[in-house]
Amino acid sequence: MKCLKCNKTQFIEKKIRFTPEIKGETLEVIVPCTVCENCQTPLMNTEQMSVLRRASADKYKENHNLLTSSQIIAYREELGMSQSAFARYLGAGEASIKRWETYYIQDASQDELIRLKCDEAAAEMNFLSVHWKRDEPGIYSGNIKFNLQLFKNVALFLVEHTKESILYLNKLHFYIDFYHFKKYGVSLTGARYIPLKLGPCPDQYSPIYEALVKAGCLKKINNHKYEVLIPSDPTLFEDREKETLEFILKLYQTFGPQKILKTSHEEEAYKKTEEGSFISYESARNLRILKESQAL
Repeated sequence: MKCLKCNKTQFIEKKIRFTPEIKGETLEVIVPCTVCENCQTPLMNTEQMSVLRRASADKYKENHNLLTSSQIIAYREELGMSQSAFARYLGAGEASIKRWETYYIQDASQDELIRLKCDEAAAEMNFLSVHWKRDEPGIYSGNIKFNLQLFKNVALFLVEHTKESILYLNKLHFYIDFYHFKKYGVSLTGARYIPLKLGPCPDQYSPIYEALVKAGCLKKINNHKYEVLIPSDPTLFEDREKETLEFILKLYQTFGPQKILKTSHEEEAYKKTEEGSFISYESARNLRILKESQAL
């Protein structure tokens, strides 16, 4: 084998940066490559070209939040399936599985199919999202449809900044949504709330938090407390939504968790709603906690 540039025959292997283009997007990947020892000109064999193609495809997938080839292989192997069995399980062609596990890029709908059929957390989050989306926006959701992504990131924000148990997190969720409704006529997340013995709580809060644990967003420390593994994404919130989060966080820091809990039990929204019913956002106009904060 001779170098195409200087005709020398001595080669070594090095990791080289390449900038391939996929679907109009220029990427950067570093992969092993044979180079001329004299002039450093790269010369790739068939195996190295395959590694470059796969690394490039995986980089594109990562940039677009798609499963990489190794993640798809891991799902299949976790299920103990061959490529043909995995194809039957997904309802896809075997050729598609082989391509996705090498250097072909699945589209968003194919990626979602793989996640829903292989990832318990993804399937559960999808179920919850569908469950809530069936309900039309109204006075029990703060005049908007439930937004699971916003609720998830509010949860991450609260755990990250308070490190409180779910008992207190639920009250902060309540105050965030009801305060936002009082100020702007819409809730922040579209969550519905129910009056439990421990105070006002988001409907279905337990499966949502459990799904966040399974998805690797939160770590459960004990039966009631969580630790953030993935920080909240501030880019998902409008400026006024960020202001609401910061306002309620400041109330929590001023009053402390016990005062927040006690006041939530004294709210008209909680006391006047029958057990098993949803709390109307109309009661947001008389939030007791705001009156107490003004008295400070």
